[in-house]
Amino acid sequence: MVVLGVDGCKGAWVAARVSSQEVTWRHGRFADLLDADLDVVAVDIPIGLAEHGPRGCDLAAKAALGPAASRVFALPIRPALTEVDTHAGANVLLRALGEPGVSAQAWGLRAAVLEVARHADDRRVVEVHPELAFKAMTGRVLAPKKSARGAAQRLRALAGWLDPLSALDSAPDRVPLDDCLDALAAAWTAQRVAAGSAQAYPASAAAADRSGRTMVIYA
Repeated sequence: MVVLGVDGCKGAWVAARVSSQEVTWRHGRFADLLDADLDVVAVDIPIGLAEHGPRGCDLAAKAALGPAASRVFALPIRPALTEVDTHAGANVLLRALGEPGVSAQAWGLRAAVLEVARHADDRRVVEVHPELAFKAMTGRVLAPKKSARGAAQRLRALAGWLDPLSALDSAPDRVPLDDCLDALAAAWTAQRVAAGSAQAYPASAAAADRSGRTMVIYA
């Protein structure tokens, strides 16, 4: 089984490729990460956009994270990301449609969302969320990932699966620690998806986007 865990980092993607618990790293455009031998590609980015209202998978993920619900960014409906090119224009359109506005932080995901959307027909590519993965590993929501305590908790959680320090020793120099840890958590989830043991959010009755792709976040 060969899986890839992918997380966004500044201007690119960082990916942990795991085969027999051995980790190698990739960094660059999403399309360049998709080797033919991969069984599952787990990426921390929304896949599938709602036509109206919030995505059910985001609501389920927020509920699971409780006080840390803000770690799940709520994306606007599809037209706001695909029919306008500016944050201001998106909010004008959303107001006209009676939808809530989109934050600058969520709007900042637009390019990454559209980049991955080009590969939505590749059924190896699934949506994950590292915060849900770490909760599944430990049974609790961890401290903020950019804090020292949060980093320690994540390293300890990953140590139940592989040697994270050894894996990080070969990570790209220019990628922050928290992005690499998120990529490893995504790869952990990818193995669970491949094995059929991943938890789905929502657990049932997931909605589909306009292409028929079910909008589900795995952990």
